[in-house]
Amino acid sequence: MITLSKLTKEDAKKAAMEFLGIIAMWTDCFFDEKAGARLLKIDEESYEGGDINYDGSTEALESYIEKSDLENSVFVIRIQEIFNFAQTGVWDGVDSINGNNNLEAWISDALLELGTFQNVFGSRPRLSFKDDGVTMLGGKDDPILETLFTITEAARARWNLLERLDLTLDEIALLAGVGIKTVRNAVSSKGPDRLIVAGRQEDKTVVDADEAYRWLLTKRGFTGPFLYEEEPPYNTYETLGQFRHHCYVLRTLAKLEIADLAKQLGWNKSHTQAYNNLENLDVSERLSILTPNTLLELGKFYKSENLNTFVIEGSRILASAVAEYQAKQLFN
Repeated sequence: MITLSKLTKEDAKKAAMEFLGIIAMWTDCFFDEKAGARLLKIDEESYEGGDINYDGSTEALESYIEKSDLENSVFVIRIQEIFNFAQTGVWDGVDSINGNNNLEAWISDALLELGTFQNVFGSRPRLSFKDDGVTMLGGKDDPILETLFTITEAARARWNLLERLDLTLDEIALLAGVGIKTVRNAVSSKGPDRLIVAGRQEDKTVVDADEAYRWLLTKRGFTGPFLYEEEPPYNTYETLGQFRHHCYVLRTLAKLEIADLAKQLGWNKSHTQAYNNLENLDVSERLSILTPNTLLELGKFYKSENLNTFVIEGSRILASAVAEYQAKQLFN
């Protein structure tokens, strides 16, 4: 599995150029032995693509790519431009192809153009050359296609997240940088950080954008961005993780570290540790220190617009978590 957060823009460019280089050389099988040279815009006389006995070596391909003009091709430019958005959810404002100056127009064009690539190569077809027919592209674990699909699928998932559309479990796994099994375990979990599903679309389990984003923010592999400009509009909390998320967002919007928050509220060491445990979803009897009065003080400090929910529902979910913890200790 290729982890999105570990890819670099150079990785994206290299994969896109290798992909086009292979496609160009593959055309030798259908047109003539110099077709690839014309697509690569290199000297036809020195090009031996159609005559090479492919044995898995990429030396010829690499030398032709180095001489080519592929870095200026539409596909390579698109992959590079969409990479930052795929990885961080932030657009740098550059559209070298169509000159769009707003995010929606740019991402719509980019996803439409890259959709052709996804539709054709989504099944990971194998492209075999003539002579001994060694496969140079394709298959389930092909690193070139895996890199390109990680980027293009992440960009689409990011856009769905920004547009507050439901996300599939595969999309959540991709953005979180975890395996699909981790996400499925979160869905089936009965723990404080379980992932609440919204239903099914086209026979796929989906999660609404707010819940998906809440869960993603707890994962180290998720590379942002922080989307909130105001308090999340919770009316109730289905899990302790949702209440923890509400607290985390309020603190982040206030631009406070936990130590700074504790100092401003005059918390003692026990209160500070209890709040730390909440944000870390470390469930123990210590959470009972966070009483309704503590939550009321915290909510008023943040000037919460959902103060009743924050205090009443927050107290309920904390009490439930502590009671469940105490019950489990009876059997340990």
